[in-house]
Amino acid sequence: MSGKNWFSKISKVFLFSVAILSLGLFSGMSDAGTGVPQKERSGGTGDPYYLFQGRGRAHGVGMCMDGVYYMAKAGANYHQILSYYYTAITFSATDDARPIRVKGRDGQIRTMTLHDYLYHLQEEPDNYPMEELKALYVAARTYALSCIARGKHAKEGFDVCSSGNCCQAFDENKDLSKYPNNCAANDLTRGEIMTYNGQPIVAAYCGSCGGHTENNEDVWGGKPIPYLRGRVCEYCWQSPRYAWSYGFHRSQLEAILNSQADTQIGNLYAIDLSARTPGGRVRTARLTGSLGTKSVSGATLAGRLGFPGTLFDLASSNFDEYILVLNPNERPAVVTFTFMQPDGNMTNEIAEVQARSRFSLKVNDYVQFSEVSVRVVSDEPIVCERAMYFNYRGTNDGSASTGLPRVSQRWYFAEGYTAENFDTYILLENPNDEEARVKFTFMTPAGRKFEQEAKVAACSRMTLFVDQVPGLEQTEVSVMAESENGVEIVADRSMYFERKGIDGGHCSQGIASPSNEWFLAEGYTGEEFDTYVLIQNPHTEEAHTEVSFMKEGGKTIKKKYTIKPQSRFTIPVDEVPGLKSAQFSTKVSSNVGVIVERAMYFDYRGLKGGSGSPAVTSPSTEWYLAEGYTADGFDTWVLIQNPESKLASVRVEFMKPDGSVIEKNYTVKEHSRFTIHADAIPGLEETEFSTRVKSLNGVKLVVERAMYFDYTATGDNRAGGHSSNGVNASSSCWYFAEGYTGF
Repeated sequence: MSGKNWFSKISKVFLFSVAILSLGLFSGMSDAGTGVPQKERSGGTGDPYYLFQGRGRAHGVGMCMDGVYYMAKAGANYHQILSYYYTAITFSATDDARPIRVKGRDGQIRTMTLHDYLYHLQEEPDNYPMEELKALYVAARTYALSCIARGKHAKEGFDVCSSGNCCQAFDENKDLSKYPNNCAANDLTRGEIMTYNGQPIVAAYCGSCGGHTENNEDVWGGKPIPYLRGRVCEYCWQSPRYAWSYGFHRSQLEAILNSQADTQIGNLYAIDLSARTPGGRVRTARLTGSLGTKSVSGATLAGRLGFPGTLFDLASSNFDEYILVLNPNERPAVVTFTFMQPDGNMTNEIAEVQARSRFSLKVNDYVQFSEVSVRVVSDEPIVCERAMYFNYRGTNDGSASTGLPRVSQRWYFAEGYTAENFDTYILLENPNDEEARVKFTFMTPAGRKFEQEAKVAACSRMTLFVDQVPGLEQTEVSVMAESENGVEIVADRSMYFERKGIDGGHCSQGIASPSNEWFLAEGYTGEEFDTYVLIQNPHTEEAHTEVSFMKEGGKTIKKKYTIKPQSRFTIPVDEVPGLKSAQFSTKVSSNVGVIVERAMYFDYRGLKGGSGSPAVTSPSTEWYLAEGYTADGFDTWVLIQNPESKLASVRVEFMKPDGSVIEKNYTVKEHSRFTIHADAIPGLEETEFSTRVKSLNGVKLVVERAMYFDYTATGDNRAGGHSSNGVNASSSCWYFAEGYTGF
């Protein structure tokens, strides 16, 4: 799930440019080709946008001329420069008066001295540092001799041509009076060449290597050449042409790719650029579409898209989304993921999930730069969750929530806040072939109601920004969303915040109906944790509630609250006497049906963020958690609530991606909460996993999962945490209204 991509390994400077681009500050693309600048991308058009970011130009083998420029500016002499880029070379001498046959720009073949030939090169401007120019002329002299030695153009009756793409840029009509420094560099290095084992080397050079030169065999094939070894270039990042960006709408990409047989893939589903050279260039691009999968070289794709080189990748999204699948069965499950976008566009991906194992699908690989809802259908009952890691307007964190196993005409959310620096969104998914007409009813702590209507197109997803609803500025709010025309929908809620020096976000799936009892396994008020229990009363009569906080040692603290009709109510648990620095679970009982959620804001060992989960209506003897991870700075905790008056004997099964299972047995005290740190369990180090919790003696439990992380897959350290309630039954269908793969 996590791990740094190749960009983050190579260049901190480039990551800075990536971050700027991901924040939407990119105002155009360099070297405008067939793509469109990001500022021209329109949202909601149903034509997703692909932003490619790259570095360097040309092949990247040998000497990097941008690097040479900045090495020279830093004070390096030309011998130091050449020895930096060419491995184990020797400086030798040749006769600059020797003849060389040159095919000029006019097509004529001329014989001239080697020295005169070098005078007419058109490789670098005359105002460049002298040490750079001297390095250039030694390399160019050496390269010309290597062309003669290997007979590059011998069959055509000449030694070198005037093309910079083939040999070296040459102009027989060059006005030498305008290039005094070039001429001086040629004179000052007269006869000097580089050799290896007594032979002139193939002194390849390029305009910019983009931070890493390449091994010759990784770019051109053939046998490794000892002096053309790839290495990190520490200088060219200073060049204004170091990085470049190209953007395309999907329709543009499809038109370009489908114009040639070797890249014809129909409707584009995914671009896999993971096959790379040691220097980071795309070796092979794997293109997947409705007509199948095609693999082409990175050079082929770069050429087709008009890129100046092959050191590129799709831009890191500011949102990474994953769907996590647990298959608890003894048979493999065939799972179909359907992605629904705001315009009604739908695509599918099919995967097989092995028996008793966990599977991860990254949504960004199939839907780029778009809002998206997901439906997951399986031929075997499974369990699904969604996790998202984001940079929302500079706020870094992650969120997670369990999928919903069914659609409904009505959904409730106890939590919502629009004041201070909180943003609240309601996300709706309509998986039907008919438009849904939805009415939102917003309930405030004072009992005031506000309403708004919206339409959700067939097979699509829509977003409501609650902060912009008239009358809801600067308030706590609960929400009820109901379909007025009988079309059943799915609903999630997302929130992003900056609160008391902590920024982050959390997400929760909707609750389909009120209940007289609710349970929350997770809760903590110690260290830098603040916990809130949120209650919505959607009825026209008061709700009289009793809230039982069950501490880890078995002690229970009870409080009673009265909640106004059609209102939202907040319990700051940290302020409840006896709950300072406590780990606890919660039970809410009410005389009328209510809706209950929990929100937490924390600084967990320097990882700052927030999490939220809906309560569940009843304990069960079996629970499932699809998500879990212990590698790359992730800590995973399983929280178990025993609300009964009897000890619970519990078996916990941790199911890994390879199908192996680790089992542990525990005893949970009556009326208490119990905590399992998954990272500390032998065999669960550095792995993804799903969890099944089963009561062995019939005592019914409640289970949640909490995770804290420093997600570094994009290089921008999206640190924080999230939580998710367990589910007590697998299902053959799951829905996720919320989903986003960034801009």
